[in-house]
Amino acid sequence: MMLLLAACTTQSKETTSGPLADVNAYWLGQTDSIQSSLDSLSQKTGRHEEAAVLQDYFARARRYFKHIESLTQFYFPEEYARINGPALLRMEEYDDKIIVPTGFQVLEEKVFSDSLDYATVQHETKVLQIIIRNLQNTIHSNTLTDANVFEGARLELLTVMAMGISGFDSPIAFQSIDEAKASLEGVAALTDFYASRLADESIKTAWHNQLQSAYAYLDKPVDFNAFDRATFIADHLNPLSKLLYQYQQAAHVPNNTFLTAVNLEKSTFFEPGVFNVDHFAPTFNRGLKPAVAELGKVLFFDPVLSGNNHRACASCHVPSKAFTDGKVKSVAFDFQGAVARNAPTLINAGFQQSQFWDQRVSFIEDQVNNVIANPIEMHGHMEASALKLMKSAAYRAMFKNAFGQDTITKRNMQTALASYIRSLTGLNSRFDHYMRGNKSSLTQNEVDGFNLFMGKAKCGTCHFAPLFNGTVPPLYRETESEVLGVPAHPDTIHAKVDSDKGKLVAYNRSLHTYAFKTSTVRNAALTAPYMHNGVFKTLEEVIDFYNRGGGAGIGIDLPNQTLPPDKLLLTKQEQAQIIAFLESLNDNSALANVPTTLPAFNDARLDKRKIGGEY
Repeated sequence: MMLLLAACTTQSKETTSGPLADVNAYWLGQTDSIQSSLDSLSQKTGRHEEAAVLQDYFARARRYFKHIESLTQFYFPEEYARINGPALLRMEEYDDKIIVPTGFQVLEEKVFSDSLDYATVQHETKVLQIIIRNLQNTIHSNTLTDANVFEGARLELLTVMAMGISGFDSPIAFQSIDEAKASLEGVAALTDFYASRLADESIKTAWHNQLQSAYAYLDKPVDFNAFDRATFIADHLNPLSKLLYQYQQAAHVPNNTFLTAVNLEKSTFFEPGVFNVDHFAPTFNRGLKPAVAELGKVLFFDPVLSGNNHRACASCHVPSKAFTDGKVKSVAFDFQGAVARNAPTLINAGFQQSQFWDQRVSFIEDQVNNVIANPIEMHGHMEASALKLMKSAAYRAMFKNAFGQDTITKRNMQTALASYIRSLTGLNSRFDHYMRGNKSSLTQNEVDGFNLFMGKAKCGTCHFAPLFNGTVPPLYRETESEVLGVPAHPDTIHAKVDSDKGKLVAYNRSLHTYAFKTSTVRNAALTAPYMHNGVFKTLEEVIDFYNRGGGAGIGIDLPNQTLPPDKLLLTKQEQAQIIAFLESLNDNSALANVPTTLPAFNDARLDKRKIGGEY
């Protein structure tokens, strides 16, 4: 207890003097500037001044916020969501209460509207001021640490890449490029407070030179759609990420030791091993040895887990098809029709906070139990399978090697299968090589496709780089779902929404009607057909659907569609370039390994079972 009190006292002193005191003062100072800008916005609104004046004060307030985005998002993510979250109604899975959006994105819609409603602008401005005031009160009672300041700053570079330059939080005004500069200025201000700790001035010089280069690039007179995001990330953000980590080390600030989604021992967000799959796993299944995943691989391909010994996990998740099966919907158990939804890829499935299209479970461990027990999928039973496996001396030996005991349990089976699925990481594509410095790994067509994906086409506002799934950077605490208005058939003339109600079935929340998890687009070129119902056979059809504005663009009227209904106006060439980029995300070759044998049973019938199942 005395050591804890001493540590708290020391930290308190550091917060009131030195770099942390400067950081705290800067944080509060920027919130004062936000409030001042919002005061002016409120006054101008009250006088019914023209839209351009209101937009100017809105932009000022948001730039001040971007200066402190790193601190606010890291320390107070819930408050951050109220300040700068999407302008969409939300509903928690286990709560009937509808959460009404607030903050800058809501205000942006009002200030940049074609028909200005001054009363609504005034109301939303006042609401935001109250939230900022609450933030100020919270900052006053908060304790800073050097490690947290630098972790937040480094994650801000990820935010700029994944959320900023994609236009995620400026979907109406398209001020994202200017705001990216403000974010970098905020990070620069934080690092300057630690400059006196640097023994080597060359690191500070290199850092500031790279910042100036990034500022100059962001200041180029190009519009939102024309901005070259690939070059900005490769030539500016990645070098800044490396230099910021060097700066942190030179300032003698260690990384935090607690588990996070991003491995901050890596200096950029494209390095191998930069994402911690353990962050997404339950505590009992973290950091396990390779023998557990190897056992899981054997179980994955063994039909002995099914009710008829003919069907395996690999029946619907085939390695050569990027762990899908190429079918609209997989064949059901005993050929009794088809399963309810399309089989998604399992590559990078470990980097999600929820599983299944309807997100009904959080962990892969629960998913495998659900699939095995499902009467139309594998029609098995985990406890019965455990008893069956106990009859195999080979399996008992494998479980003992993996878990230190030859008793086979449901928990150990789930753990092994989930560990194998989490080992299916595919983050070594040609695109990743490009971002690691090998510019020759992509063609100009593919680079142009990436820029479209992250810009004009708005794909990157839901499929967040660099994982390109729906798990939200930079903290990766939530995997999003969207209501797209997916049709039952590929018909753009007389389209009808697919009858599958999605998350509504799992949670019985009206706002979740027709909502489905945002899946990864890595390996998308290998995983046709597409969508939860497999309605689209080609990527061309998928891009055309989004280009029209989703369901709304083909006559499907869903009041809760979350995909913007606006047409993207992509040309045929631009659509082809996006597909070329998606093909550059393929990384399946190292994962397509299948066991050559299955563990023997002293049972002639079982020993004839087929690796990967019969159907």
